[in-house]
Parts: sequence; structure tokens; C-alpha cells
Amino acid sequence: MPGHRVLLLILFLICGSRVFAQDYIQVPAAIQVASQISDGKYTLQGIISSARDNGVRVVITAERDLMRWEYGIWPLRNIIKKRVETGSIFKYGIKRYLGQVKRIRDRNPDMIILAGVESAPFYFWEGSVFKKGFSLKSWHKHILTVGLADAGDYSRLPIIGNKKGLSFGVSLRDLFLFWPLLIVLSGLACLSKKAYDYKDAYGRKLGPVSSGWRKAGLALVAVGFIFLANNFPFRSYLFDQYNGDQGILPYQNFINYANRQDSLTYWLHPEASNRDKSGMVNIETGEYSADLLRTKDYTGFAVFHEGYRKVGRPGGLWDAALIQYCNGQRNKPVWAIGTLGIDANGDIGRQLKALRMVLLVPELNKREVYNALKTGRSYVVSGKSAQDLYLSNFSAQDTGAGTEKIIGEELPLRGNLLIRIKGAFLRGQTGAFKIKLIKNGKVFRTFEAVETFDLSAQDEDPAGFGYYRLEIESADSRLITNPIFVRKQ
Repeated sequence: MPGHRVLLLILFLICGSRVFAQDYIQVPAAIQVASQISDGKYTLQGIISSARDNGVRVVITAERDLMRWEYGIWPLRNIIKKRVETGSIFKYGIKRYLGQVKRIRDRNPDMIILAGVESAPFYFWEGSVFKKGFSLKSWHKHILTVGLADAGDYSRLPIIGNKKGLSFGVSLRDLFLFWPLLIVLSGLACLSKKAYDYKDAYGRKLGPVSSGWRKAGLALVAVGFIFLANNFPFRSYLFDQYNGDQGILPYQNFINYANRQDSLTYWLHPEASNRDKSGMVNIETGEYSADLLRTKDYTGFAVFHEGYRKVGRPGGLWDAALIQYCNGQRNKPVWAIGTLGIDANGDIGRQLKALRMVLLVPELNKREVYNALKTGRSYVVSGKSAQDLYLSNFSAQDTGAGTEKIIGEELPLRGNLLIRIKGAFLRGQTGAFKIKLIKNGKVFRTFEAVETFDLSAQDEDPAGFGYYRLEIESADSRLITNPIFVRKQ
């Protein structure tokens, strides 16, 4: 690296931007890494060590909650069934898993480690097991949850396969599940039938039970108890895998549950489709980017990877959701994050270099990291040069009042609006790279720069309530910030 670029790097890291350096520190985070506990190839300690070696101070794991799919033959689905299950938190043991995370935290006090869980809240069967085209649908439609407090929160996750999480609780409808008792009672009545119609002095029927009635009675009692066993534990459930696509219901139900636990939820790889095969079963999941507009009150989505072309680009579905928030149609804004998605096939060292998720925190601790995620105080860079593209300031300023807000915050505007953008490409760039300032889903200003940039833009006609976000694009990398909201007073 030439001498002037080394000096640039040192000055940038020491000085930073006025706002970020004064109030916040930039902390790299690795989000969505699975260990050997579920479907990953690294140990938890190995993940933490690799993150530290790559300058990452925050790790958010993403173990799979329940890697199990099951098909039962009607009418005895709970007895005549096939189950396939691989590694997951439920299989490993929830308390055992949380204990492991605690031990790893204790061994690595310099790192912030948050336990995340990757869920497929719903799947359903299509076709017949006895015919071609039998398919498992939506198995790879995933949501990341961060912030579940204890084992009880995990055990009640509302996902297919976890009846504790999908039960309505005790209700009158559960009484209908005891219908096999009618068959048992009918069988007992058959067993009371006598071969002869004689009575003693007290009116009691005499003689042996008829062999025909005995056989019928025993058969009915047996059938009744089989169906009772099939209906156990006599609970009704919100949905199951046998009644087709339930639309957005299972996912909104999952998001609502996480919100009640004060947890964060992120749609993962919304633009990715998946087709696979396991034996005679076709495993199919279509891309589900439109679900970001169908659901509400989730925290955000993974723009990198598999979330940019339809969702994250200027004017995409993310902007549509943000505009809905500004128009009062959503209670919460939607934040963008970058996830590694490392499972059994990922290379953590390579992927940590190709993705840089940056959180802005006043100090490095678990509470502030969680708050930065919750409030969208972050930006993400993806690409070969992800480690070299730094943003040291992106802020909105009321020039009259002198107030200023940064990424994820809201500026009450009474005077004139000034947008400040500052950063650097620390190892230079062949040719200029583009800096796009996006206002309410449309590119408001475009700048070009090489190596360093310190820019400003005035907006003389800000919306009543709108937002500004930033996208910086080089030949091989892209940086995306979360929005700054501006509310005109």
C-alpha cells in the first residue's frame, strides 16, 4: 500500500467523523453463523476465534430451532408416520445450548455474543405420498430471531413440529378430540351382550357373552383406544402441515410471538428459491420477497445476501415498506442487515472478509449492541472490497436549530435540511465509485468519488415525514445504510 494511503487509513481510524466518533463507535458484527450444534461445521469457540481474528467484536449465532419434518398417513397421522430430523437446538437440548453459549461468553469477555435462532415457522405437504410429485413446501422460508431470554421462550416457539408453541391451550374444541370414547363405549356395550336371554330372580342377564358380540366389542374397544392415542394430547392447534398453504398467518403469528418476548425478527434471504430432493420427496421453496410487505412489525431483513435485487435496490420493496411507515401504515420501520448465512458449506474466514456489518454504539456491551440492532443504527458493506469501504458520517442536520441525527434516528425539522456524507475507500479504487443519496425510494442525488469523500446536500423541499438512505457502489462492493427519518415541524 502506498505511503499516503497508509497515512489516510491511520487518520481515518483515529479521527473518524465528528458525529460517529463523538457519540458512537463503529463495531463490526457477524450475524447468522450456525455451529455444529445445528447445521454448521464450526464449533462455537471456533466461530468466536475466527471472528476475533478478522476484527469482529460482535457475533450473533443462528442455530436452527427444530430441523424436523414429518408426514403421517390419514386418519392415524400421529401413529403411522415418517419423521426426518437432523441437528438443532431442540434436539441438542435448549438448556444445554444456552449453557454452552454462557460458557463461551465467559471464556471470551472481549466479545459480545448474542444467541440467535433461525426458524422455518411453517411447511406444508403437497400431493400424495403414493404418487409422483409429492412435495415439501416452504421448508427454506426462514426468519432469524435475536433476543429470546430463556429456555421457556425457545420451547414455546410457534413452529410446525413444536405442538407446545402452536396449541390454542385448553378450549371447548378439545372436547371433540375425545370422540373415540364413543367407540370404546360401544365396544363395552357389545361385551355386555349375552348368548342367552335368561334372567335370574333379580333381573340380571345370565349366560356367557356371545362370541360374535365379544369379537365386535374387542375390536371396537381396540379401535377406540388407537384413535384416542392418535388424538393425544387432546389439543387443537393453530395450523398444521396437512391443510395446504396457510398464507402469511404462520409467519405473522411467529413475528407476533417474538415481539411479545421483546425479541428482534429478520426475514432471511427473501429472494432465494430452493429446490432439492430427499428420496421420493421434492423439497421446494419459492422466493418470498413479497412477504416483506404482507407481514408487519418485524425488525428487518437481510439485504445481503439474496435481498437486494427486488427488496434493497432503490425503489424496491424495502422502500415501499419504509414509505408505508412514513404514511402511518406501519407501526415500525424496516431495517436492513447483512448476514453471513454460514452453515455446513460456508467458509467463515472468506465470508467475514466479503461482508462487513457495522453497528454504531455509544459503548461496547450487550445492551447497546441489542439497541443498535433494534433501532437500525447500522450499515452494511458487501463485496471483495468490503473491508476497505468506510463510512464515517451520514447525518441529517437542521441548520437553523443546530440539531443533528444519524442513521436510524429521526430529525424534527424546523429550519433548513442539510445532509452530510463522509467516508473513504482506504486502498484506493480504479475509477470513481458512485454515492447515491436516496430520498423516499428515489435517487435524490448522485456523487462520484475516488478514495475519500466529504459531501453535503441540501433539500429545500423535504417531505412532511420522509427518509433518506445511502447506497455507495464501487466496481466490486456495495454499501447500504439504514435510513434517517426527517419529520417537518
